[in-house]
Amino acid sequence: MTRFDSILLGDNAFYGIDHLSHERARQRADTVQRLDNVVNLIKYSHELGATGMVVATRPKLREWIGHLEQSSDIVDKLDFHPVLPYARGLQMKLSQLGIINTLKDIMKGAGLRTEIKILAKGGFGFMKRDVIELFKVFVDTEMIKLNMIKPKIIFLHPVLVDLALALEMKNIFEAFNSHLQKKYKIEAGLCTKNFPRLVSKLDEWNLNFASIMTSFNTAGFLMNPSKKACEDALEKYQGNVLAMNIFAGGYSGVKESANYIISLPKIRNIVVGVSSKEHAKETFQLFTNAY
Repeated sequence: MTRFDSILLGDNAFYGIDHLSHERARQRADTVQRLDNVVNLIKYSHELGATGMVVATRPKLREWIGHLEQSSDIVDKLDFHPVLPYARGLQMKLSQLGIINTLKDIMKGAGLRTEIKILAKGGFGFMKRDVIELFKVFVDTEMIKLNMIKPKIIFLHPVLVDLALALEMKNIFEAFNSHLQKKYKIEAGLCTKNFPRLVSKLDEWNLNFASIMTSFNTAGFLMNPSKKACEDALEKYQGNVLAMNIFAGGYSGVKESANYIISLPKIRNIVVGVSSKEHAKETFQLFTNAY
């Protein structure tokens, strides 16, 4: 037994993503990204204590989930926590297609019935005016990409969360929460790079989100506006925090990182990235033995 309620695998390492070193990312890409390696690492991590995964709606998600299903029954044993949208993919669409064609593409992904419904309300003029209706279509489009898994919590990407925070768009948070609960019967969570501000605004707006994913690590990496401010907000927040970037993007060692996270008793859920069986073994031994 361990004091953590969940130890989740992050999927960045499976795509060779490294926040601190592009060279190290390229070196990983030739090994970790291969489907067999991804599957074996997920299965091994589950044996060591991984209870689920945090995944982005990347184009390759369906491919390796399908490969995982063919080789084992582990998909049914894992709790999946998708983060949507896939921000890089959205950014590329906007730069390549422009706003109007990106909207067309989003509608196409949501299905003909939804497209007709929106166009009947006034076409793109309506979409521009009614941001919330477009946002719901956007969420529905992303949900289509997840039909091969059963998500436990759907998290809104920090790009949208922090933008909505900056613009004081309370209605985005309300729409995300109500849409997921009413249409999909799934809990809505938020992912942020400014945990203190998010906690403060949710309290001010009297909004309740039971789960927030944010960075906690001994180096203060992506803990905005400061490490101390995030630690203070942690004491105030009454929900579940899923701590990510706990290794500070590779800057901090596994043992040093584990000691810091273990020192914060309110953190009972963590997201870890592992790039090899050796790394997985070291990581899970530290956290599964923590009390």
